[in-house]
Amino acid sequence: MEVAFLVSSQTLRFGSKKSIKSIVGGQERMDVLSRCFLNLQRWKDKINANLSLIIFLSHPDEQLAITIPHTSSQNKMEDEADSTRFLLNILSEGQESAIKIEKNSFEALLKSMTDNYRFYYLTPDGLDIDEIENKVNERGMCFILGSQYDIMPNQEKTLIDFNIIPISLGKQNYLASHVITIVCYKLCSFNSSSKDE
Repeated sequence: MEVAFLVSSQTLRFGSKKSIKSIVGGQERMDVLSRCFLNLQRWKDKINANLSLIIFLSHPDEQLAITIPHTSSQNKMEDEADSTRFLLNILSEGQESAIKIEKNSFEALLKSMTDNYRFYYLTPDGLDIDEIENKVNERGMCFILGSQYDIMPNQEKTLIDFNIIPISLGKQNYLASHVITIVCYKLCSFNSSSKDE
């Protein structure tokens, strides 16, 4: 099963000068995406799926999609500093093996994924996540969320054209990295309950 988390960032920029010291709480809020990638790495041996993080840089001057499969990092990530160094290298050096960097609009990105993925948009007003249990293993799953902000209004409008299923983790607001952990936990529980039947 293919599972992707598409995280849209309004602030992160490709190729801008960054350092470890400038990351935490910095203007581009790369720390948010660093925690997302670290949490995803922690699930790679626990979930029966090919995981990937897709970072969409939605700043008008960017419109760039960076697809990072969990296999792209061969070294074990111990902490957020490891994850940050890995992402810094991608954002400053450019292409690495297995990582895809494409200039793309949000709409074009979704269009390129429609054959392989069913889309889920995480929003407090969606269906309870448990309602999608019977859709696991049907096809790839792509979960769409914002980084430190919700996705942009024009992106929400685009979702309507792609038969997006809005799902909810409840009324509580979570950090993007926590959302990834909760969704992965749920997917694992869906798989284990289907084996028990």
